[in-house]
Amino acid sequence: MPRNQLTFKKKELAKRKQQKLNEKQEKREQNKANNNKGKTLEEMFAYVDEFGNISDTPPTEKYKFKPEDLERPKDPEDEFLFGKVSYYNEVGHYGFIRDNDTRETVYFNDTIAGKVLALHQNVKYKSIRTKQGNQISEVELV
Repeated sequence: MPRNQLTFKKKELAKRKQQKLNEKQEKREQNKANNNKGKTLEEMFAYVDEFGNISDTPPTEKYKFKPEDLERPKDPEDEFLFGKVSYYNEVGHYGFIRDNDTRETVYFNDTIAGKVLALHQNVKYKSIRTKQGNQISEVELV
């Protein structure tokens, strides 16, 4: 067997290596063709229509804001709810308020409430949703 002939395995390895180089070169050329360098700013803009669809053409008419568009919808958390302290731990200084209407319980502690509450005390409160559950944000005695 002559020395200048490559074995089959070496030929296959050389083919694979050349194929990878060719693929890499093709990818490089594709990236060069698809890049945004050299494009004008207007060509890179994307527009969103009133339905949320993205397009490359600017909108034909501008939206005119109405005063009601700027008003914030009424948030149920802005209203005071009424309830009664259903549980209070004097050692831990925390407890729960049970809502009069929905019968749901809301967590409180004395530092959040800003005052010491007692068992069976009627209160009005605002609550917020936290990771741990409902918790008071404001409380007043009734």
